[in-house]
This record gives sequence, structure tokens and C-alpha cells, in this order.
Amino acid sequence: MKLVFIHDGPLFYDKEGNYYEFAYHELYERYSYLADEITFLIRTKPVEGKSFTPVPPQIKVISVPNFKSPKTILVNKPKAEKIVEKCVRENDYFVLRTQSSIAQLAVKYIRKYHKPYIVESVGCSWDSYWNHGLLGKAVAPYMYFKTRSIIAQAKYVYYVTGKFLQHRYPTKGVTVSCSNVVINAPKSETLEKRLARLDGFDARKKLVLGTAAALDTRYKGQEHVIRSIKALTDKGYDVEYRLAGGFNGAQPDYFLRDLAKEQGVLDRVKFVGNLSADKMPEFYDSLDIYVQPSKQEGLPRAVIEAMSRGCPVIGTSIAGIPELIPKVCLFRKGSDEEVVKAVERMMKVDLKRLAKRNFNRSKEFSREKLIKKREAFYDIFLAEYRN
Repeated sequence: MKLVFIHDGPLFYDKEGNYYEFAYHELYERYSYLADEITFLIRTKPVEGKSFTPVPPQIKVISVPNFKSPKTILVNKPKAEKIVEKCVRENDYFVLRTQSSIAQLAVKYIRKYHKPYIVESVGCSWDSYWNHGLLGKAVAPYMYFKTRSIIAQAKYVYYVTGKFLQHRYPTKGVTVSCSNVVINAPKSETLEKRLARLDGFDARKKLVLGTAAALDTRYKGQEHVIRSIKALTDKGYDVEYRLAGGFNGAQPDYFLRDLAKEQGVLDRVKFVGNLSADKMPEFYDSLDIYVQPSKQEGLPRAVIEAMSRGCPVIGTSIAGIPELIPKVCLFRKGSDEEVVKAVERMMKVDLKRLAKRNFNRSKEFSREKLIKKREAFYDIFLAEYRN
């Protein structure tokens, strides 16, 4: 059987025609449970160098032109329609990831040709578009109701949150609540190492904050942490802010670096680069507090990864983040002052107790548990449609 994963992407390609990704880890392994052949129907962009993760050679890529902007819609949408319809006709199963214009286009043809499909609800369309300038705010209501309609009519829906997306985008179909985040079961020595670090913790001698997210995705909110640094240092904290991540786009966007310079805190902001998966545990272990300042999310991978290292975490009170961390660790999105207040609250809580709590909570996202949960959902889908 042949399965197509549909999302806006993008994937990147080099001069040799090799494809690279930064956000689709483990999808080949996952979807191979459903089908023998996997295709990505997705936007693609050229990239210099090979700083991203190679797409497995077993995955076929079908490029769809960008038709989302006013400049491209008239020329590119008819081209996209033809590509999408042909792909739907020629394949068997489909996985549609929401917040995707290509997925919204594809569902029309999937229903026309009566093809089986699963919708993956990984984020809120309203939040996504509302946080993208005036044009985004203009289309946010349409995208929100379009997404609600697609999910409401879907027979199979895969939610990455436990409550948030289910409430905002309900369905009467078969569902599973299963994070896209898969971690190895955390080891007890990791927690012991964290507790030993906390024994000597003094925020007025050194307070290391950190965020792992793309540097050119404005809704990730790192700017608000950078803007909070001066206020925190004025209160006597010796702050260092470490940012792990690269650039989603083909061209670098140095907005955060320029902002740090403008705020006079460039010496306190460390850009550690786009770290490989095996380097991320070391990054989280180097932090005193992990910060997730996002304005839009589903269920953020980095928060769960940080928790699995016993790291205290603070984050905005949006989407699936309140499902992961206690109320005392939450703050309002888009506010520099709220970041300051959240950090100060952390100085008054029992950080060792919080570290233990986070570590134990992260065990619910271990690879073995989530694979079993996901495959049980897939088995129901396959039982209906497999010949």
C-alpha cells in the first residue's frame, strides 16, 4: 500500500537534488507501519550546505508550489491543484497535518475519490495565523473555521494534546491523544545529576536560561526573554540566555541577535547553533531553567525533552503547555514583564521537587508507551480499510 503525508513543510533540497528536513523526525518509521511506500506531498526550497537532517532515501518527495501569498495564488494554485489531484488518484492512504494549505486543498480530492485518511491535529490554526502580522490576522478566522470543519468531518483524528486541541477542534470520529514527541525512557542518574546541580544553585551568582527553537520563527517568542534580561540583571540576577536552533528559511534572519545588541545584552545571549539530537541532552543539562515563551504551539517537544533531563521549566499558558507543567510555572504570552515574574517565582519554589515532578511526568512520553498507543490507533484504521 502507498501512503502520502501532506503538509506545507518546507523540505529543503541542495544542488545535487538531496532533500533535508528539520521537523519531521521519525515519520518514515512511524508511517511504515501503515504502508509500504511513503511519499511527502509538500513545499520545497533550495538550501546551501547540508545543516539539516537528510530525508530517508526511501521517502518519495512531490513538490507543491507555494500558493499561500497574494503574489503566488493566481499562478501557482492551479498548478498545485493538478499536482495534488494526481497524487490523490495514484495513492491509497493519506495523513493530513493541519495548519496546512496543501492539506486543505487535498481533502477535497480525497473525499472526491473516497480515499481513507487520518488528520493529525498538531497545532491551532487561529494561533498560527493570528501571530503572523496583519495578513495573518485577516485570514485567521477563515483558517480556524476551515480547520474545525475538516477535523469535524474526519473519521480518524490524531491529536498531539490531551485536551486543548480536542476542545478547540472537536470530532465525532475515532481519536487518539498521542504526542508527536518521542523520547527514550529517562534514566535515574539524569535526575541525580540535576539534583546535585541544584544543591549549589545561586541565581545571583549565575542563572542560565535557555530555549530550543528556530531563530527566525517569531511566534516562538525568544524576543521576550531577551527583553527581560536587563530587568532581571537590575534585580541582581547574573543572567545568561542560551538559544539552541537554526533558521527555518534558506536565508538567515538575525532579528534576535540585533535585538540583543539593541537591548545592550548581547554579551549575555549565547547562540549555540542548530544542535544535533545527540547534543540536546547536554544543552538541557547546562540550563538552570528552560523557557518556552511561545505564542503558538501544539505540545512542544523541547519542553518534554527538558523535563526528561529534570530541568525546571517555565512557559506560556497556551495550547498544550499547561498540560505539561504546573500553573506556577506558566506566564502570559507576549509579555517581557511576565517572563521576569515567572523567573522570580521559580526562586521561591522547591526546585528539587519541581525537577523530580518534571522528570517523572516525562516518562509518559517514552518511546515504548507512545508507539503502543499510536499503533493501536493505526490498527483500528487499518482494520477498516486494509484489503
